[in-house]
Amino acid sequence: MNSSDDLLIKHCCDIAWEAQTLALPNPSVGAIITRENGEILSRGVHSLAGSPHAEVIAIKQAYFTLTQDSKILNLESSLELHNFLLHNHNGIFKNHSLYVSLEPCNHYGKTPPCANLIKELGFAKVVIGTKDSHSLASGGMQTLQEAGIHTSLSQIQNEAQKLLLPFEILREKGRFVLFKIAMRLDGSYVNGQISAESSRIFTHNQRSVCDYLCISGATLRSDNPTLNARYALPPYDKHKQPKLCLFSKHENNPRFHTFRNAEEIESLKGFVVIEGGLNLLGALRKYIDMLLVHKAFFCVDLNFTQKSNAMDFELYHTMNLGKDLALWLH
Repeated sequence: MNSSDDLLIKHCCDIAWEAQTLALPNPSVGAIITRENGEILSRGVHSLAGSPHAEVIAIKQAYFTLTQDSKILNLESSLELHNFLLHNHNGIFKNHSLYVSLEPCNHYGKTPPCANLIKELGFAKVVIGTKDSHSLASGGMQTLQEAGIHTSLSQIQNEAQKLLLPFEILREKGRFVLFKIAMRLDGSYVNGQISAESSRIFTHNQRSVCDYLCISGATLRSDNPTLNARYALPPYDKHKQPKLCLFSKHENNPRFHTFRNAEEIESLKGFVVIEGGLNLLGALRKYIDMLLVHKAFFCVDLNFTQKSNAMDFELYHTMNLGKDLALWLH
């Protein structure tokens, strides 16, 4: 393993973070294919459950770039892509390298096994960010090594493992709880729109894939938010409506399932998104698995001084969302 391999695995992780949580109950995964000289040929991200995995998306793009065979561009399903590539690759990947943040899957699920496809395409080298701890899907690295492909594990496995946190928590507990808060540069988060367009799209993409969307009674009274996914972009479904929950001691609203106590959140299963402010974050802190802060770079109230003892999180990743900055914390 050399430093350039680690940098490319870091890049795989970075592009996967751009779709973090959107592939649940699957993990977000990033993949890169390079030419013999190390030049990046293509990238792929697994960003929606049931859709082609990151490796397949990257291979699809690379195949078209190398062959200009536009037939592959019309194929969307994993099975179609696997079958097409197996019959048409003609050894074009034998001098190319594949980098992927997670060990390629080794089983038939909603998609065929990526490890088998990679093996048959005959890549010169495969570098993996971290091994898959799921016994059903693991074993891809061994499959590739037994096929004679030079396969190695990254030296920055901790970076790749951080990326898997939502997936691992959901698999272990049956529930993953993400708290999302949008803040301005001065720390304020009330009175008017905060997030830029890219942040709003990301939030609505999340709403389209989450199982539950929760707010507080205070948010309901002050904003009466629509709480739909109208800004979601394909492949996400802007018409999908998550189940709505309300944390309130007194409010009753037929749109929501109401929780009177914080611990009632433990009755929920699946991917749970909570959108709110610092008071709600403080009340629910012990039930929050990750915090996502959308930081907008403008101010409205330099005297805003609300404090919270709930911000005892470790920063996992930062990324740009248009004009905003997104901070992922655990």
